[in-house]
Amino acid sequence: MALDFGACQAFQCHYLFFVSTAPLSVRTSFPFYAETARELHRLETALRKRDTIADRTDIIRALVHETPENAILARGILRDMEERSPANELGNVTEFAPVRLAPKDLEKLERVAERLKKIDLKVSRGTLVRGLIMAELPIEKLEAVIKSYWNKFPDGRALRWQAPRA
Repeated sequence: MALDFGACQAFQCHYLFFVSTAPLSVRTSFPFYAETARELHRLETALRKRDTIADRTDIIRALVHETPENAILARGILRDMEERSPANELGNVTEFAPVRLAPKDLEKLERVAERLKKIDLKVSRGTLVRGLIMAELPIEKLEAVIKSYWNKFPDGRALRWQAPRA
């Protein structure tokens, strides 16, 4: 019995096309005010002091992935109220932080923004992320969130940074 390599090749092409075109991550960016950038830098520094070397992208990814939707919703509402307060002098957006997020995490942010839109609150994904960053999470808890994220999604950089230093 002869094998039909034509059918095999057709399956491979179909498989490679549909599987490889599904993005592993989606590039997006979030607007940050100066205070958000300072807080993110403070978190990075505090984590380094605890021998957890996570950059700002790791912090954002871990917070978005590990935080339940209802908590993101609550933090987003609080952040929106703080940013709209007349006493708050945020100034202008100082930077747009590029981040690669898993498609499911980006969809999570979109779902939360849609839920808020249904109750007549226009809260952007950026406001939701700023709410997570500015949540004043204890550094021990943030470290646990990041390590939990790294355990689920290890990458070479995270594994290299966790290695003991000589």
